[in-house]
Order: sequence, then structure tokens, then C-alpha cells
Amino acid sequence: MKKLVHFKALINYYTTEKGGLVSPVSTGFRASFQFPFELITYIGIQNFTQTELVFPGDSATVEVTLINAELFLEKLYMGMDFELSDNSGIIGNGLITDLYSNR
Repeated sequence: MKKLVHFKALINYYTTEKGGLVSPVSTGFRASFQFPFELITYIGIQNFTQTELVFPGDSATVEVTLINAELFLEKLYMGMDFELSDNSGIIGNGLITDLYSNR
């Protein structure tokens, strides 16, 4: 079963020097999304529609599908900010620019 895209966001990926990405990433990249006032971190699958690779220090428009976040989806809103992290720490931040009605 194909996962539905939940939202589109502008994500700023930190440079390696600022603790961000070490190497470029492509569609399917998974990272943890931490939203304000939410104690749970959600894994999000990222789909890059405008480029094949995103490099450390880049900003990109990304389609995001959150995994196991059904109860949280109703709390999402345009303009909501978030932090992006992986096992090494915070690797970027973003802002929701569009919500998809297929929630």
C-alpha cells in the first residue's frame, strides 16, 4: 500500500560544520520530525520533486509522509515549524507550506 503525502515543506538542511548532513540525500530519505508542543518525534519519508540530490547547506521544497502519525495529522497547519534530526542530532529545520487533503 502506497503511503499518502501529508504535507509540503521548505526544509533548510544544515551544513556539516553546523552538525547537519555529511553527504547528499535523495528521495526516500528518512529523518525524525519534531514539532512544537509535541513530545513524540515522528519519522518522515522525504520526496524531493525539484532535484535528485540535496546537499549539506541546501534548502529544498519537500513532500513529506509521516509514519504512524495518524492521530497527530489533524494538528498540522500551514506555517507550522519543525526540527529535523537523525542519529547524530539536529540536521535542519523547516516550515509547512502546504497541507494535502488526503489526510
